[in-house]
Amino acid sequence: MRTKVILSISSGVALLLAILSIFLFLSSKPNDNNINSPDLEPQKVVSALPQGSFSFVDIVKKVKPAVVRVESTIEYKTSMFDFWGDDDFFRRFFGIPEERRRTTGIGSGFIISSDGYILTNNHVIENAVSVRITTLEGKNYNAKIIGADKKSDVALLKVNGNNLPFVNLGDSSKVEVGEWVLAIGNPLGDILQGDVTVSAGIVSAKGRQLGIADYEDFIQTDAAINRGNSGGPLVNMRGEVIGMTSAILTPSGGNIGIGFAVPSNMAKFVMEQLRKNGRVIRGYLGILINPVTEETAKVLNLPSLKGAVVSRVERGSPADKIGLKNYDVIVEFDGKQVNSPSQLKAMIGQTEPGKRVSLKIIRDGKEINLQVTVGELEEKETQARYGRRGEEGAGDLGIDLDTITPREAREYGYPRAGVVITRVRSGSVAEEAGLRRGDMILEVNRTPIRNTDEFGRVLSRLRSGDSVLFLIWRDDQEFLVSLRLP
Repeated sequence: MRTKVILSISSGVALLLAILSIFLFLSSKPNDNNINSPDLEPQKVVSALPQGSFSFVDIVKKVKPAVVRVESTIEYKTSMFDFWGDDDFFRRFFGIPEERRRTTGIGSGFIISSDGYILTNNHVIENAVSVRITTLEGKNYNAKIIGADKKSDVALLKVNGNNLPFVNLGDSSKVEVGEWVLAIGNPLGDILQGDVTVSAGIVSAKGRQLGIADYEDFIQTDAAINRGNSGGPLVNMRGEVIGMTSAILTPSGGNIGIGFAVPSNMAKFVMEQLRKNGRVIRGYLGILINPVTEETAKVLNLPSLKGAVVSRVERGSPADKIGLKNYDVIVEFDGKQVNSPSQLKAMIGQTEPGKRVSLKIIRDGKEINLQVTVGELEEKETQARYGRRGEEGAGDLGIDLDTITPREAREYGYPRAGVVITRVRSGSVAEEAGLRRGDMILEVNRTPIRNTDEFGRVLSRLRSGDSVLFLIWRDDQEFLVSLRLP
């Protein structure tokens, strides 16, 4: 009898606790009507949602009005002798005038201020003679290009408008692998039907490098991204933009679940520089750096694979002045941990010239703390690329090139000014042929090469399947390398 009474009392207490828990849960649940409160109207300000919100519908409602279609008109020259590759001789000999033709490029963008500043990719508006913006409501604006930065693939536009819907840029340094994100944009011109497209996924990796820009620290996502999404926002679950969709990895041109976005912190830095100076002023140390591999870690007695190994120090540079040496491993910059070379390069580039920062390095297995005054990076022509994009008409060689000056040639031990390979992509035909970073290309198919333009002109005459013979200078020796264009 006593046992039954005890069981009855215990059951009653448990029931009361369950009812109390349900009551507390319902009373603490947010009021759905608050989502549409005047302070959060999308026509006003696209505010961040509470941390932990997983309502895709609510996030899209707040962000979508600030996403726009970017249509650029690109002008180029052509003539009837274009099929010869370099047609200048024939055009002048026969007196054939060049024709100016126009083509249209379409991408996405997003408004970042109520007075009409817009962020998009540089490659969406590159070489454009005019840019037109279309909002979700169907309003059209002529946009002014405030500035564009090819090194990070970021461009800033401006339209004349007031009280426009806009999004907030979040802190991409706080992005975690595995968190939910939404990609919103204009793939395949969907906005022509009056709407944008939304895809959901997770952050699958950070700190990715593709070799398509000089400053890369891409966020990787499996949210579907396709042609036309370029320049659109990648949004977290608070409705903040933590990236700008920029590229996809694909063998076919369609989405296979691997997309990349420029981190919002990098986009914010470039935006502020373009808005203030019309160009990007970057910090400079004067070093070349490489990743820490397992073999490197063993030889240099390193505790982990994090950091960046110094492979070259430029004479007279800020790094040279403080005694930085080859094989030094930089593990901290300005009090922040360095995980990879791409991250360190972005850190240096986003540091104001003249600022004195701390460096923590590992040299011969010992930690050393240094202080360095960051210099200003001198702008020069962006390196030519002969890779995945095939922009130079030379197929996918998988190499990046740079033209070095006579002074640089003397400083780094090259026989003359000319074209140097600055990167060879893994798995490329260039790597299979044995080409390396640092090789100087003296001749291509017995034609002397002194700059990237000459290199491009020679390869523009070739077609897929053609053989190419390089005269290479490496380690004070000349030798031949042959390969077949893919």
